[in-house]
Amino acid sequence: MTFTKPIIRPAELAEVLHVSLPTLWSWRKKGILPEPIVLGPRFIGWRAEVLNDWLESR
Repeated sequence: MTFTKPIIRPAELAEVLHVSLPTLWSWRKKGILPEPIVLGPRFIGWRAEVLNDWLESR
């Protein structure tokens, strides 16, 4: 799987990984998931290239 959009939002990432949003946030806290970038007060996401590298390394 390769992400093509520049920014991947949490709901989309959770759907692709087949996990719930709380699991996504738990993984983030535990350091399993790369840190997202903050683009605004209520807008966070992950750069596609960071997620692609993360998925390849798993």
